Amino acid sequence: MTFSDFAKILYPFCGGGSKTPDFVISLFDNIMEEPSNDDDIEKAENDEYNPFRTLGISTLEKIFSGSRTLSKTKVRDVLSHLDKEKFEVYINELTLDSISLLKESLQSSGHNITDNQTPATCADIFVSILNDCVKPTSLVNSNETLIPSYLALQNTIPESDLYLLMETNNVCPVCSKTLVTDKNNNSLSRYAIAEIIPSSPSEEQRLELDDLIDNARDLDGNNNKIALCLECANKYTSNTTYDECLDLMETKEKLFHNYIASETLDKMYLEEEIETILRQIATASPEQLSETLSLNAVRVRDKIPNSNMPLIFKTQGYVVHYYKFIKSVFSQLEREGKLSFEDVAHDVHRSFKKLDAEGLSQDEIYNNLVDWFKNKTKSQSVLACEIIVAFFVQDCEVFYAFAQ
Repeated sequence: MTFSDFAKILYPFCGGGSKTPDFVISLFDNIMEEPSNDDDIEKAENDEYNPFRTLGISTLEKIFSGSRTLSKTKVRDVLSHLDKEKFEVYINELTLDSISLLKESLQSSGHNITDNQTPATCADIFVSILNDCVKPTSLVNSNETLIPSYLALQNTIPESDLYLLMETNNVCPVCSKTLVTDKNNNSLSRYAIAEIIPSSPSEEQRLELDDLIDNARDLDGNNNKIALCLECANKYTSNTTYDECLDLMETKEKLFHNYIASETLDKMYLEEEIETILRQIATASPEQLSETLSLNAVRVRDKIPNSNMPLIFKTQGYVVHYYKFIKSVFSQLEREGKLSFEDVAHDVHRSFKKLDAEGLSQDEIYNNLVDWFKNKTKSQSVLACEIIVAFFVQDCEVFYAFAQ
């Protein structure tokens, strides 16, 4: 696993909305011991104790994105002041929900851990990354034949594959086969990490892929890699055609957007009492729903184009029958001091804007919000989650009104 992969995994849980350069600095701050001698104290006062604090914003952004590797000199400096237990405390200060979600992310890469082991595992991974960074590069015997990973099953999973497996949600994006399975409490990988555009193309590949190669950037980064099942990886990497490459590039872009959407929603603030609302929606009686909203007051048609009538009909139907009921439940919880509707509404709108900025369609935004409500509240009712998203569409937190 690279530092960039590791940082991207931790960011949704530890980032706290900070900018990526600040987050990179924070990670190193929390793996280094407190300054204990006069020289280190003086460096700390001058913001020079953590060697990565001397780097510019652009360089730190590149380190986070993976387009720039860590300086061996700076990493050696960090290792000379290493405090692994401090990093464990840093992770352990997360909420129980965050630690549980972080554990699931690590498990998807083959780490068999419990919640209690998550902080220690994160610290181990970080230290391993730093140690690997300063190891001398070993030369491969020129007579040794390197066998591509997709020619055989693996019984170990490289930590560097973690981000790409999370991006696909452990499912081959081409055929939907599971990429990592479990046998006798051990993970068995059934996938390969394939390059979408060959980083070292042959002459035949150059002729076939043409401008896709000429216009490509960062061919060594994760943006040009995708996790596929063994069969699909073999098919794709054998005589790749222009159209196949174009299709996989489009698939990769969709995976990336959905992963970013998932990260965005994991950061979204949610009052626990919304779970109560969802339960009440699922069990509401006809009498409670007797006061409906007039169609004249429905704003859905002002936000969803006529070309998407299925979403209009679904959302409008929920709004008419449930809007006033949900509003009354929110009001009651607010009177009891259990919830701030303004805070919830603001955060729903903020999350919508982030999803919209990622270029997702209205259907994708709607479905992402529904899935997030369902997963976060452990609701058994998809319908209840769709209704509450429709409520926020009507209440103007989701989707923009058309310009008049």
